[in-house]
Amino acid sequence: MKKQFLALGLILGILLGGLFPADASAQSSITIDKSNVNVTFPSNIGFSITASSTSNITDIRLFYTVDRKSFSEVYSESVLKFTPAPTVSTSYSWDMRYTGGMPPGARVNYWYRITNEDGDILVSPIQTLVYADARFDWQSISEGMLELYWYNGDQSFADELMESAQAALVRLAADTGAELQDKITLYIYASSSDLQSAMVFPSEWTGGVAYPDFNVIAIGIAPYDIDWGKRAITHELAHQVTNQMTSNPYGDLPVWLNEGISMYAEGNLEAVYVNYLTWAISQDKLISVQSLCSPFSANSADAYLAYAESFTLVNYLITGYGPEKFSDLLQTFSHGAGYDEALLAVYGFDIQDLNIQWQAALKGGTVEIQPVRSISLTPGLVVLFTLVGSGSIITAFWLWSSRVVSRS
Repeated sequence: MKKQFLALGLILGILLGGLFPADASAQSSITIDKSNVNVTFPSNIGFSITASSTSNITDIRLFYTVDRKSFSEVYSESVLKFTPAPTVSTSYSWDMRYTGGMPPGARVNYWYRITNEDGDILVSPIQTLVYADARFDWQSISEGMLELYWYNGDQSFADELMESAQAALVRLAADTGAELQDKITLYIYASSSDLQSAMVFPSEWTGGVAYPDFNVIAIGIAPYDIDWGKRAITHELAHQVTNQMTSNPYGDLPVWLNEGISMYAEGNLEAVYVNYLTWAISQDKLISVQSLCSPFSANSADAYLAYAESFTLVNYLITGYGPEKFSDLLQTFSHGAGYDEALLAVYGFDIQDLNIQWQAALKGGTVEIQPVRSISLTPGLVVLFTLVGSGSIITAFWLWSSRVVSRS
């Protein structure tokens, strides 16, 4: 399977090679007089070009790629409209409303291929633009594999967020063996409304957005809401670490494992999760591990329970079998193993057996579910966290104390 994948990539590279600057020589009969790019964040990138030739220019094409994680080389091609002439000016508007938005800081590489009626071709050098949100006066701090941008709040605000994030990464590495492989960038907006203004068609409840393909997290955190913000950053950082550790073109993690790692990274469960979990245990209403492999229910009560159970599953595997085996499990999934296949290879039992053992441990009280002090937030407030990746936008939700954040 892997050999076929690599072979296909080589074939595509050969077929498409003539479109890229490295494989084409500029002809002196064609020149680019002017080339501009105008970024209107977050909705549009405008490209414009003026070119001249010794004969009529008949074709101009814009090619661009986005720096993002991918298992294949992907580029976009746009044929620019103009009337053939020795000197032409034309433009192209990349409308994010139709293609989906990108995070601040995304890098776009672009070039032009120009043809005249004599058959001469000019392929311009690759240029790079940074898709920056220039509406705010950003400050930044960097430590290790994390870079944090913010514009509201003093230095201590940013330092506290960074300190919390670094501590979460250390604990995650010690307990699970999962470590960042690529740098993560955090954009801290001053409010949910500021964050939403940086997105294309956001939900009115969106409180954060994660772009795993870009290694970017953006969250709206006011200085007075820093406790919630630290837990939110920890949760989403864990998702980024997990994604980097296990990403492969063949399969995904079971949802309980992905969400359970992020819940575990936060520390002890908040009281609201413990309440749902305690009730489910007493009423014999636990959701099976098999069911937790799929996306969680949109029903808030079921979602609370699903996240609580996911935490206890990860906690059970780590405390019962050790961080080394848990790290082996993630490595096994990174090779594209199936759910049962990975568990059997590392632990010697499948999902059904895990369900039996884990439920027995929960009911026997051997899995710790001590609650952490709940964060005081507005009751009933719904805050969405959106995951953007692989060409799709997923409205994700996680549930915090009195604050409900929907993940799907």
